[in-house]
Amino acid sequence: MGERRRARQRAVQILYAIDRTGQSLTEALVAYVELQGDRQRRSLHHFTVELLERALEHVGEVDRVLADIIAHWQPERVALVDRQILRLAACELFYFPEIPPKVTLNEYIEIAKTFGGQEAAAFVNGVLDKVARLPGEKLEARGQRSEVRSQRSEPRGWG
Repeated sequence: MGERRRARQRAVQILYAIDRTGQSLTEALVAYVELQGDRQRRSLHHFTVELLERALEHVGEVDRVLADIIAHWQPERVALVDRQILRLAACELFYFPEIPPKVTLNEYIEIAKTFGGQEAAAFVNGVLDKVARLPGEKLEARGQRSEVRSQRSEPRGWG
């Protein structure tokens, strides 16, 4: 498994912990590193931190987009780990233009298989396919980028 995949998996785990505990990013990172022990300490990839920072910075906007796409699902019916996977993947699609969308989709579908099995992967695939097809200006047109950048939102619910 590549470093970027491990970085994404760690980001899912840490975002899950933030959502469950209400910890800040710093607190969650420290707790994660402490739980991993010496063997894992040096391998917390900078991409994990960058992905988490952007995901938390834009969680409100990302959640609104996801809520629009899966309007027929109640947020509580979506597994918490699947929500984190979708948030991180959508963030990567929107805010990491240097990463090809196909790579992002494949990576998060595989991560969904790891954390939730084939059914979770199929759900994540369906949602991310719709996210990836959104026009790039859809987010900008909502006028939310500057608003979200100025507010740090907690990753609870879909918005």
